[in-house]
Amino acid sequence: MPIADGTQLGLTTRFRVVVQDVDLGGWATCRGLLVDFRHDMIREGGNYDSFTIIPERVLYTPITLTRAMNAADSGAVQGWLQRVVREWYADSSDGGYSDHTAQITLLDAHQETVMSWSLRNVYPLRWRGPDLDARTGNIAVETLDLAHEGFL
Repeated sequence: MPIADGTQLGLTTRFRVVVQDVDLGGWATCRGLLVDFRHDMIREGGNYDSFTIIPERVLYTPITLTRAMNAADSGAVQGWLQRVVREWYADSSDGGYSDHTAQITLLDAHQETVMSWSLRNVYPLRWRGPDLDARTGNIAVETLDLAHEGFL
């Protein structure tokens, strides 16, 4: 199927992530943009052709971001994580950590927005740093896992 002239295509290599107004920079991969619509299928007596579908729950999977580490973007992530720890554990907190959003923005070849997902109530699940080994010539990679309550 041909693509219409002027159609704006998102590139999987171009996206940005912002959490709590902190620009976490570009990432190499973003996995987990998924909505799972759960439902119950009820058998009705006398109906042999189909089931009645009853909506149950909408589930969202955690988002996993990975990339090569760099001073600016990796520093922004560490700063945001430190801010989260302060909000979670500091006695001076005004009620703790809540109502934080994240924005994942897909870009085209001209850095224009194609699609954007706004994740509600974002929580860091895990940050993983690189395995450091002087015997290899590998690039240091970081991974950030985010839990959220949805984007629809």
